[in-house]
Amino acid sequence: MARVLETKACNACAMAKRRCGKQTPDCLRCRRRGIECTYPPTKPTCFVLCGGDDTFPVEHDILPYNPQLSAYSPGIQTRGADDARLSLGLDFPGLSSGLVDNQLTSCWFTSLETWKINRFPQAEQNLSGIIDLKRHIITIHRWLTQWVEKGSNPFIHSRLYRNRFPRCVQDAYTALSCYLHKTASNEQTIFQIIADRAQQLVENGIPSADSSLENISTSSLTLDSLEHIARVQALLVYQVLGLYDGDIRLRHLAETHIPVLNSWMQQMVEHASQAVCLGGSIISSAHEQTAVGFGLSDIAHCENLLWYSWILAESIRRTWVIASGIQAIYLMIKQGGEVPCQGGMMFTTRQGVWEAQSALAWEKLCSEVNVGLIQMAEADKLFTEVAPEDVNDFSKVILEATFGVERMERWGV
Repeated sequence: MARVLETKACNACAMAKRRCGKQTPDCLRCRRRGIECTYPPTKPTCFVLCGGDDTFPVEHDILPYNPQLSAYSPGIQTRGADDARLSLGLDFPGLSSGLVDNQLTSCWFTSLETWKINRFPQAEQNLSGIIDLKRHIITIHRWLTQWVEKGSNPFIHSRLYRNRFPRCVQDAYTALSCYLHKTASNEQTIFQIIADRAQQLVENGIPSADSSLENISTSSLTLDSLEHIARVQALLVYQVLGLYDGDIRLRHLAETHIPVLNSWMQQMVEHASQAVCLGGSIISSAHEQTAVGFGLSDIAHCENLLWYSWILAESIRRTWVIASGIQAIYLMIKQGGEVPCQGGMMFTTRQGVWEAQSALAWEKLCSEVNVGLIQMAEADKLFTEVAPEDVNDFSKVILEATFGVERMERWGV
């Protein structure tokens, strides 16, 4: 059997008798403490990773964490701290430059390569039947119900709006809750509420809940990353209800909003690809960061900054996939044939990563397994290289919508 080198804990962690993440060139603990990180000579072990170093392992091997290998697709490169600072955005007043450098050097999930939208060749587009497509819409309805009942779903993370809850999402949440509890006697009133909220959102932009009136602007240039995804998710809720409920007035209004949502989606991705440390917008608005400085007194937020950045990045990508899908399916059903595909984005496929309940749990998982950040156009690799139980529910739904139920059944789902 082939033999590879077994990586031991670094010398600093070994002397302190602390668990080492074994990241290279410096482990997470040493980076956080600003101390030298060196590893002892390695010795051979019999464990091997099947399929190459950049594949998503089916076996639960404990592998040294390398940011460049954490993405499923080969060729994704990690930017250095200086490049990340220049291309990703805002500086946080009062935040230690050392902490920012250490955090950003690990931002494998915000490299420019990860934000690319790959177009599918026409021949490879899935020709699922109408029944399969309607099953996908039923799943999205179930996820929206889950958001109302539990506060999260596979594309709205439980921590996304815990610190900031933009008003447009509050309105969408309230309208959705009313819709889910409508009766025959009040449904027309609820339809009117949904139509008015959707039209108001499109006409007035996104006045956020934590912005003063004089700073509210309808220009997308004034929005931070959280506000970008908030208005996309809010309009996405109205589009799902309008396009698929059956009410003629709502459907007509939703059809006129298809190009608006597409435009907002593009702006959301473009802003995220250029914003600095995405997690900062989860904690506070750009106005607050400029006026009062970054909240360094909240140590927990500082320590969670990298996790928050991943949460927002992954939420943006998943929201883009869902939003583009529900509108494409509607046009496909309405027109009775294929429609131009908007392409696909990367998303994380590994079970448990999205569900991690703390930054520590998330970091531990990322350091021990390949999280399976994969380009949608390459998702068919999962069928041959990964066991179904290692793939999260979001990815399974996307695979079924893309490749059909029969392919999923052959896979074992």
